[in-house]
Amino acid sequence: MAGVSLRPFWRYYGGKWRSAPKYPRPRHGHIVEPFAGAAGYALRYAHLAVTLVDAYPVVAGVWRYLTSVTAEEVRRIPAVESTAELPAWVPQEARWLVGLNLGTAVHSPRATLSAGMRRNAEEFGRNRQVSGWTVAMRERVAQQVQHIRHWRIIEGEYTAAPDVESTWFIDPPYMVAGRHYRRKVKDYAALATWCRSRRGQVLVCEAAGADWLPFEPFRSQHGIAVARCEEVIWTVGCERQGRLF
Repeated sequence: MAGVSLRPFWRYYGGKWRSAPKYPRPRHGHIVEPFAGAAGYALRYAHLAVTLVDAYPVVAGVWRYLTSVTAEEVRRIPAVESTAELPAWVPQEARWLVGLNLGTAVHSPRATLSAGMRRNAEEFGRNRQVSGWTVAMRERVAQQVQHIRHWRIIEGEYTAAPDVESTWFIDPPYMVAGRHYRRKVKDYAALATWCRSRRGQVLVCEAAGADWLPFEPFRSQHGIAVARCEEVIWTVGCERQGRLF
């Protein structure tokens, strides 16, 4: 399968789609994201084998829907500014998808369009914008679902991920700046031990100040939900700036 890079199906709190090109490229043909969220890293390499794991039933349900729905079914879902406007035939997973698109950097589905997106819709016309569940956003989803048919979705904790040699992109709820996540990490020491036991290429993301792994400074990022975030990284088997570390 030829290389495929996709755009986000929704903009999730803590998402890594914009920053994914800054991280080391995958060195294996299989990517595992054990804290999947919106799968920002995997989307950049969607043609590879991908396994997504997420303990939040909404996120896991939306990914199961996206990997099985047809483009024609997606195009039948009307563009709306409230999930209450959706017809009764729209399945729950699709309602969650719509709700996730009704806000920016959301951590759970919204019932109505956010105030900022509403202003953009009024200024530019909601059918032409990809912010919100618009005609444009719906078409993006419809055109992209064919490219993720081969992805595997697991609903469960990170420990449910398959023990395989692969590229591991591990982006957990941050110890320092992850207060809005619906699911939190209860034991970072246990997570650190688990990360160290992964086989293959391992990339672990965090914010400056976290100490559960020997993180190194990575980059300064202007986020959606925060003005600025100092990102750190811990890696195994990755090339960065011409060196392996």
